[in-house]
Amino acid sequence: MTDHPSAAGPLLRDVLAVLERLYPAQSAQSWDHVGLVTGDPDQPIRRIHLAVDPTLAVIEEARDAGADLLITHHPLLMRGVHGLGTDTAKGAAVT
Repeated sequence: MTDHPSAAGPLLRDVLAVLERLYPAQSAQSWDHVGLVTGDPDQPIRRIHLAVDPTLAVIEEARDAGADLLITHHPLLMRGVHGLGTDTAKGAAVT
């Protein structure tokens, strides 16, 4: 694990490394997009929210719960994306 202040919790990069060990990206289907969508790998993680789909309601629920990280089974971005304007659901989700 990366060195970090113990009170702050593990860093996002540490959580991602554990997930990669448990669920290697190579085991995903070719069409399945895995990995970090947005975030700072050096951010401390104290609370994780788990969900199946990253809907706007789920993202708001995670924010309201004080989650530092949202892990979902299905990806936020499934097909090619050409923009994330805040006037779209996906754009609002990542801002």
